[in-house]
Amino acid sequence: MEPVRLPRGIDDPPQILLWSADELLPFLGMLIVGVLTEQLALCALLSLLVIKIFRRFRDSRPDGYLYHAAYWSGLTPLAGYSLVNPFRRRFLP
Repeated sequence: MEPVRLPRGIDDPPQILLWSADELLPFLGMLIVGVLTEQLALCALLSLLVIKIFRRFRDSRPDGYLYHAAYWSGLTPLAGYSLVNPFRRRFLP
């Protein structure tokens, strides 16, 4: 049995049972899809595989990597004036 890492800082994602919040969302999403398609067991197993792959990806990158990648690709809905458009590559004075 692997030890579970408990958050020690205020910036760590919240723990829900044994998973962090960002790992629980794909699991719940796949459970909903499994109920709707009547393939609950298959979707539950698939979601556990997705969580394992996501955890391996997340642990090998620095903190905030996915958030910055989503911002860089324009997926985050931030509309503040202090944030620059991520699609703008040249800045003229």
